[in-house]
Amino acid sequence: MSTGIDKATGKTDNSFGQGTKEDNPDVTIVTGAIPPNKNDLTRFYEASEQGANGDIFLYLAWERLVNIGNANLDFEISQNTTAGFTQNSTGNITLNRTAGDLLVTYDFGGSGTPTIGLNFWVTSGSASQCFSANTVPCWGNHEDLTGSAAEAAVNSGTVTDPLLGSSLTAGLFGETSINLTAAGVFPAGVCKAFGSAFVKSRSSSSFTAELKDFIAPVPVNIDNCGSITINKVTQNEPVPGTQSFSYTTSNLTPSSFSLKNAESRTFSALPAGTYTVTEGAQTAPWSFVSLVCNTTTGVTITGQQVSIALGNGQDVTCTYTNRFNKAQPTVATTQDLIPNDNFILSGGLGTVTGSIVFKLYAPSDATCAGTPALTQTVTVNGNGTYSTTNTTFHATTAGTWRWTSTYSGDAFNLPATSACGVEQFTIVNSAP
Repeated sequence: MSTGIDKATGKTDNSFGQGTKEDNPDVTIVTGAIPPNKNDLTRFYEASEQGANGDIFLYLAWERLVNIGNANLDFEISQNTTAGFTQNSTGNITLNRTAGDLLVTYDFGGSGTPTIGLNFWVTSGSASQCFSANTVPCWGNHEDLTGSAAEAAVNSGTVTDPLLGSSLTAGLFGETSINLTAAGVFPAGVCKAFGSAFVKSRSSSSFTAELKDFIAPVPVNIDNCGSITINKVTQNEPVPGTQSFSYTTSNLTPSSFSLKNAESRTFSALPAGTYTVTEGAQTAPWSFVSLVCNTTTGVTITGQQVSIALGNGQDVTCTYTNRFNKAQPTVATTQDLIPNDNFILSGGLGTVTGSIVFKLYAPSDATCAGTPALTQTVTVNGNGTYSTTNTTFHATTAGTWRWTSTYSGDAFNLPATSACGVEQFTIVNSAP
């Protein structure tokens, strides 16, 4: 709710002067006491809400200092967040008016039901559109809302202002409720918002009567505009902030966009209507997890698409969640050995000469009868240990590999042999 409070009655109070009328966008503000018989205003209130049927309702109320019977007031409701003047403004002022601004007239004859009217600010076209002026700009399209789209009353007995904490005797308080949707303020498919409001009194019931007291503009928030926000959440992203997800839209601008983890896209100032947002297909190892919206009313989720039947003033936030699925590798091991062998020659007579032949047989040759997989000959020069120097042959086949090694002998020594399989090694690889 918004509240406007007038300056205290007296020399510091201000009002419109020098014949200012409703259709004048250029007004004059003067200071000085406002006579009670000219509706010296003290407070006004504004509130709005959206009904269960989606219609937008406006609530206005006023208070005055003295009851002189009749009351003639107008609430100007601007699409601008400032109407062009403040409580302390004086002198010549140009009101900040935009085509389509509202003027709610409140005329009370001293008894019975007040009459509530509605005018729209017209900035172009012929004077025939004007309610009372001969030229545009002007207030036009006057409509009597009483009994159709509006209700109103002035207190006939003492009431209490709960905000001010004081009692108001008969005739000092008036209020009205208006169905702005029914009154045509919010056409279907059009986003419209109002950001400020003020009230003023007229010297008589005539629309062209001179304006008198006013209460300066206060911020208001009256609109049928909604918004859609798309959030993106990614899980287990290997490198945060690098994966981009694409979206396409229907009836929204832009028609396509992309988001990374924790990024959002908001579409604001949307009128009631149906909109869709679809997340693009994700390639492996990304997978779609879920789509959750803050409301289920008017929201249909099909896979990676959300269709939103946006109501008046509805704000919807939907969150897409994707997961990066890490791959689970399979394991199979194979050994890759570079085999070598030693032959210890001892007990030879004299300076032992000759050679040693090393042979390695693959697992498929259990008797060492076939062609060896590796053969190497080493020259002997005395007793000692003799070794192969293999650096190129790799043993990779699973199974048992067998060595044979034979000393050739010489003039003083007989041959000596290490038989097949005396030396062996086994390769065991894991299964896939």
